Amino acid sequence: MPSTTSAHNSSSTGPSSGGQRLDLPAIGRYVGHLAALLLVIAVSWTFIPSNLPTPALGGQLEVAAQASASALTAETAASDRAFTSALDATLTATGGDTEYLTRRSEPVTLRAMRDVLTLSVPQRSVRTSVLTYRVQPGDSVLAIAQKFGLQGDTLLWANSKLADNPDFLQIGQELNILPVDGAYHTVVNDETLESIATRYKVEPAVIYEYAANELEPPYTLTVGQKLIIPGGIKPYVPRRVEAYNGPVPAGARKGTGVFAWPMNGLISQGYYSWHRAIDIAAAKGTRIVAADSGYVVTVQYSDTGYGRMVVVNHQNGYKTLYAHMSVINVELGQSVAKGELIGLCGSTGNSTGPHLHFEIMRQDVRLNPFIYLP
Repeated sequence: MPSTTSAHNSSSTGPSSGGQRLDLPAIGRYVGHLAALLLVIAVSWTFIPSNLPTPALGGQLEVAAQASASALTAETAASDRAFTSALDATLTATGGDTEYLTRRSEPVTLRAMRDVLTLSVPQRSVRTSVLTYRVQPGDSVLAIAQKFGLQGDTLLWANSKLADNPDFLQIGQELNILPVDGAYHTVVNDETLESIATRYKVEPAVIYEYAANELEPPYTLTVGQKLIIPGGIKPYVPRRVEAYNGPVPAGARKGTGVFAWPMNGLISQGYYSWHRAIDIAAAKGTRIVAADSGYVVTVQYSDTGYGRMVVVNHQNGYKTLYAHMSVINVELGQSVAKGELIGLCGSTGNSTGPHLHFEIMRQDVRLNPFIYLP
């Protein structure tokens, strides 16, 4: 019995007969060391070189990851260096206070997403069909053409009545709008693809290769068929103005050869190949004067689009034309001085708003008024 009691006491109260006491704080130290070792292993694993041998599947994934990441390395290096330089400069300026400094990762993230994701960008469709446009108040040939990204000539060449007289433009009129600059041709008897191409100064392939024309070998044409001629140029046919050819009235003034502006206003349409004149917009009733001295050879209401119009012969080879007047203040054969009132601005004839259509002619050939006006 004494021996049993002695054994019990040594296990509960301390060393006995050479035994050792169990130290609980020591266990805590062992656990701490183990936790530290595990932390070191975890951190070291993060920095293990990627070229160490790996299992087969893991190796394939690692190679794929390296290929994806290498594409970003060169691009991000410059950004990282720039950021580091900016950060160092900021730290110097703030004395090392980094309370409000947070490095942003968006640039790298955005580049990674750009390289990984394939973005779907909507593509603008290219129009190949012919549109119909209804003329609005205040429209002009050039304004309509520019609205659709076309040249003024293209609008005229797509509308035969307008091409014959660019001033034949009226509100509500329907116009053909081509998808590209060029001409719009209606096939007539005995025409071939080659003859049409020659007329518009293009190669036949330009016509039959344009998808909207829907032409297939042997490229047979039918009367009335409409063809778009990309880049085509329609031959210009000069228009002539009927004028008074009687004897020069007694005492008729002769022009000075130096022209003045016939009316105050704004240029609403300039001079170009199919509008060999200028349009000056102004309020209805604005005074229109003779650009130079001469005598009146035309006073009429024109059915071709000019409305109320006047033509003055300056007796030096030049004539001037004034159209769309609301009121005419001169008579046929009347002598007029430079700057003398001949009418008032209006919108008669085919016009989308009050303006003066003004032409300068020499031997009935229309010239660019901007060259002759001050």
